[in-house]
Amino acid sequence: MSGQDIREIYLEAGEYFAGVVDQVDIDGWEALALGEWCVRDLVGHTYRSFTTVLSYSEKPGEKIERERPVDYFIRALETIADPKMVAERGRGAGLEIIDNPTMMVRGFQMYVKNKLGELDDDYIMNTPVGGMRLIDYLPTRTFELVIHTMDLTKALGIDDKPPESAMAATIQLLGEIALHRGTAPSLVLAATGRGSLPEGFSVLS
Repeated sequence: MSGQDIREIYLEAGEYFAGVVDQVDIDGWEALALGEWCVRDLVGHTYRSFTTVLSYSEKPGEKIERERPVDYFIRALETIADPKMVAERGRGAGLEIIDNPTMMVRGFQMYVKNKLGELDDDYIMNTPVGGMRLIDYLPTRTFELVIHTMDLTKALGIDDKPPESAMAATIQLLGEIALHRGTAPSLVLAATGRGSLPEGFSVLS
């Protein structure tokens, strides 16, 4: 897949997210959404798929430490994926957008689109798990946008589906994570009607 394709898939996923946020009723931001998050918290967490691209690009990294999107998640699950900390970051991000969530999401969607126009594919991002090329980091944000926008559609009771290209990229990355964590056989058997997964199964835990 070309760098341009990866960029376009990420931007399509961003538009999917922003389009769903546009549908939140004015009195719906405090409704329960995912775990302990309300709708505003979930939207705040998801919009970090825009803001992290901006913040991690402010100063280029010195070297590439994670070469593939799956490497990001492997390392993140070991170091920065503590559920309590993730939940707190989501609430903090929700407070950032409290005044006008829809405008904030649309605004940062445009900021990140413009920023991508300034960066080369090989630009090294300073991520919390080490330096990554921009073009290797973006699929991790597509993944987050797709998964959490689907969480949001479920919470809102709407039927918007992700773009096919973004969903394909998400499924591919899920498969790579499952391979690394040893859960791919169970996942394949369940997906083909040859087995079932235990309640609460996740390739991320």
